[in-house]
Amino acid sequence: MRYILLFTLIGITALFAACTQEVKPSGPVFTGRLFFLSGDQAKGMDLAELQPAPAGAPKNYQVITSGIREAVASPDQTKLLYINSDGIMLRDFGSGAVKSLIKGDSVCLAWAPDGNHFSYKQKSGESTKLYVADLEGKAKLILDYPNDSKDCAQWISPDRVVFDRFVGAAVKKAGEQLKPNTTTVATVGDSVKLKDTPKKWSVESICAKNNTGFVRSDQGRLLIAKNIDHFETVDPSPAPCSECRFAGYAAQSCVPFFIEQPSSTATELFYLNPTNWQKQRPSNINRTFSPTAKAVIKSSAKLMIIGDGPGLFLVDTESGEIVSLSDKPADASSPNPSLTTAPIVWIEK
Repeated sequence: MRYILLFTLIGITALFAACTQEVKPSGPVFTGRLFFLSGDQAKGMDLAELQPAPAGAPKNYQVITSGIREAVASPDQTKLLYINSDGIMLRDFGSGAVKSLIKGDSVCLAWAPDGNHFSYKQKSGESTKLYVADLEGKAKLILDYPNDSKDCAQWISPDRVVFDRFVGAAVKKAGEQLKPNTTTVATVGDSVKLKDTPKKWSVESICAKNNTGFVRSDQGRLLIAKNIDHFETVDPSPAPCSECRFAGYAAQSCVPFFIEQPSSTATELFYLNPTNWQKQRPSNINRTFSPTAKAVIKSSAKLMIIGDGPGLFLVDTESGEIVSLSDKPADASSPNPSLTTAPIVWIEK
């Protein structure tokens, strides 16, 4: 009887210890601060912040402001430009201070690599104007487009932007799209100098840190632009994937990540070595993402956050493991097209 009681006591003690032992979360773990947009873009989205929460606790969300149509973080991740009904605003991530920079209905925010200037577009009658402004809101007109361009300007260096330019050709029949005929590089100084090149591709992404980027041909093929220091002389070479989508660069670097979906239920995630442009470390994810999915990648290139429809997901780029950062994970088969969750910047410390 004494031994029975002893073994019973040992069993209860072991069971109690197992029950009180801290449960470690499975899959990748989110740390740092994530700023993202969430909601219906047509109605204006919420700018929200996500911070880590204890295992099993509700997600630690905080809505900062609402009515946002577009937002982009500075290269050093200390400031945020965003557009609301009042115009272009500047927010400091550290102090939370907000300053109004530009009045009017604007689109296509883009930071210069040095974080001291930004570009944007405004509609004016039948034309669209491209501007560059400093952080005091002092703006300079770069170009008055005779017709609108769907593409936004991108920065090649602290004083140069590249964009598609349309010449004022009229649409000949209903449904016919106006095609761009030049790619233009604008040098912004005391005066603005424009240099046109024949339009052969569309710019998909640029990393001014090492003067590289990706373009697409007229046939839709993805190409590597290994040197965009002088964009007019770019001679792109084929990327090592046929139907992949550019996901983004790892933070503070030019390591490019891509998404390719070889089946209706799986996604392949990989990056390219920016030295030899070879495909590296492919991993498989057991879900697909819509063409409008947005991603931010940690500087270590180990973790990625993807916003897709109303869902927000943390992905281990090595193992392919994925966990939801949303209270209600999105249905991958039928994402709500009116709802958007777009990660803007991942502040890691």
